[in-house]
Parts: sequence; structure tokens; C-alpha cells
Amino acid sequence: MTRVSLQNIDRHYGALHALRDVSFEVEDGEFVVLLGPSGCGKSTLLSSIAGLDPLQGGQILFDDQDVSRLEPAQRNIGMVFQSYALYPSMKVRSNLSFGLESQRMSRAKIDERVGWAAQLLQIEPLLDRRPAALSGGQRQRVAIGRALVRDTDLFLFDEPLSNLDAKLRTEMRVEIKALHKRLGATFIYVTHDQVEAMTLATRIAVMNGGRLEQYDTPETVYERPASTFVASFIGAPPMNLLPARVVRGDGGAVAEVQGARLPIPSGIAAQVEGEVTLGVRCEALTVMPAGSGGPEAFTGSVVVTEPLGADTLVWVEVGEHRLCARIPPRDARSLPGEVALAPASGALSFFHPESGQRIPGEAEA
Repeated sequence: MTRVSLQNIDRHYGALHALRDVSFEVEDGEFVVLLGPSGCGKSTLLSSIAGLDPLQGGQILFDDQDVSRLEPAQRNIGMVFQSYALYPSMKVRSNLSFGLESQRMSRAKIDERVGWAAQLLQIEPLLDRRPAALSGGQRQRVAIGRALVRDTDLFLFDEPLSNLDAKLRTEMRVEIKALHKRLGATFIYVTHDQVEAMTLATRIAVMNGGRLEQYDTPETVYERPASTFVASFIGAPPMNLLPARVVRGDGGAVAEVQGARLPIPSGIAAQVEGEVTLGVRCEALTVMPAGSGGPEAFTGSVVVTEPLGADTLVWVEVGEHRLCARIPPRDARSLPGEVALAPASGALSFFHPESGQRIPGEAEA
């Protein structure tokens, strides 16, 4: 297996600074997802790891060996592209074996690697077809197979599912995760789809404007976002964010926000003064009749409900802000026009209003 170390990676195209001092470690056998909006630098970073995009600063190490100046062919990686990049005139078998033939590998070894990959991906019946005769999902399997036939423990995926429809994306996502489990290899995977990131990754690198915003497990990125950008990018719908003011009294500090007074943990209260940004996930809000919940609840008007099958999203106008709560469908059928929203204890996140950076609690510091 391969360990990857990115140290102070920098890349710019004229005035465009595509990567800004990006550093993190990918451990042996991890499934790391590079996630962010279009133009955030995630594909540029993957291309730099592959050697397709030269660096202008920093180092890339594979198992403590500096590969920053090596050509792509010298890095011994398997790469899966967004466009599949299959040779239309070649049959599947030849598409799988072409890279190995260019390395002058023996025919017996080539046949062994192609047979192994075809069996693993269940594409053996497709070996004598051409790409034009394959479905989108089958083409993607072939593209993955072409990477797998290489004798490597590091695989790079550049938005491999973006050209598939929703049903196929779900099916291929499951297959890719199962494939990673079977191989035990190191996977680095680029996507703008947070569902792919949350379901596939052992760790997620959230990128924004060429910078690394947060690098952690999916659970931590979701529950304890490092910034308001991460909070608003991760989650469907994203975290509710509200401006609040910290007020101290004999009973401790509270955050005053839209008529509610929410207790602040002492560890956070000691770090802030005055204005603060408060965040709460939609599933952490309990919806009650207006007037319920006391001072620790928001009051607002229901704007719309969105049934999603297993649950329902309720959008509530609270002052100038629109908040979302996630509730069971049976509870949504009898909602009044005015409701109270009570955040669960310990479910609040706090951010600096200017920098947008998370204010860590005692357990996080």
C-alpha cells in the first residue's frame, strides 16, 4: 500500500492561484475524497499528485520518496478519468491491456492481470465488445479496470461518476466502496458531490479557493465543521446559520438570537465577546407548537414542507432568516402555521463572525 504526503503544495496559472499551501497526509489504505465546488482546486491537486500538472511550490511524497519532479509514468499510479477515455476502435480486452503492452509486459502476465480485473469488476462477458456497445455504467467499469490492471497500490479517481444518471451513480458508488475494501489500496477521489464524499471517504479534504478548509472524517466534517464555508457546503440541506450576540449574566453566558436565549458552554463563552455566528443542523431542531419550548426556542412561520419519503423538511421563517428542520412525515401532516424550533442540547456550533472559523469547545480544543 502507498502513503501519500502533500507538503505546502502551490500552483498558479498567471494571476489565478489554483492551490495555496495545501498540506495533508493520506495513510496506507485510506479512501480520501477531495471535495469542493467547481474551481476550488481539487482536480488540479489530483493532477499534481498524478504528475500531469507540475508544481510551482511544495513536495509530493509517496512512502517518503519525493516524486514531485517525476513523470506520470514513473509514479506507478492507476488513474480513472471523468470522460472514461476509452479507445473506441479497440475492444474492451485491448483497452484493458494497452497500457501493459506499452510497458512490454509478457503476454502471460497481461492476460493474468486483465482476467483478474475483469473478474473483480464482473465485466468478463464484455471483453470482446467495443465501447460503443456498452452502457455508461459498463464503460465506467472498464475505465476502472484499466487502472486496476496496473501493479500499484495507489489509485486516483477524477469525478468518475459525474457522467452517470442518479441510479447508476448510486450503484457504482457501492461498487467502488466494495472494491476499495477488497483491494485494501490507497484511493484518492475527486468529487463535487457531498453524498459521494460522505458515503465513500475515510477522510474528506474540503477545499475552497485553492485552500484546504478542513481535513477530517466524514462524521467530524458534518458534525463539527471547521468554518462557515464547510457548514454551508456540507449537508443537504446545509447547516442553519444565524447571527447572534453573546450576553453574560449571573446564570452564565447565553446567545441571544431571534428572540431566543440559548445557553453557551463555558469553554466557548470564554473565547467570544459580542457578535457570533450560530449554527445548528436541521435534524437537531425539534418542531413544536408556537409558545412551546420557553426562551430556548425560536418562533416562526412555516413557509413550506418538502416530503422526502423517510422524513420531511420544514422551512420556517424566523425574522429575516429561513431555517430548516427535519421531522418524521407523520409529524408534518398536522403542523400549524406558527411553530417553535428548539435546538437539541449540545447541538450548537459557534463561529467567529469575521473569519468564519469555528470556535472549538472544550472537547475539541
